[in-house]
Amino acid sequence: MDEQAIRRVLVDALEIGGVAAIHEPAIRDPFLAGTADITLERLEMDSLAKMELCIAVEVETGVSLTPDDLLAYATLGQLVQQIGRQAGRG
Repeated sequence: MDEQAIRRVLVDALEIGGVAAIHEPAIRDPFLAGTADITLERLEMDSLAKMELCIAVEVETGVSLTPDDLLAYATLGQLVQQIGRQAGRG
């Protein structure tokens, strides 16, 4: 799975999880294009959004994450890189 596909998985999951910030084109579009990153703090995810994100990542990429695992990442870009590394192991 390439980086662009992982970015799309994350954005889709955040939209489903009701994360308001990801609906802002100025935030979403550059992230999808790979030209900008988003801090997890900026997303202000509640526990349901975090769980939706983890579920979507596992279903779409095969990489298992828990909401607590997200604490290890400051940005979505860091999460993309980690998912790419783990998904590439298969």
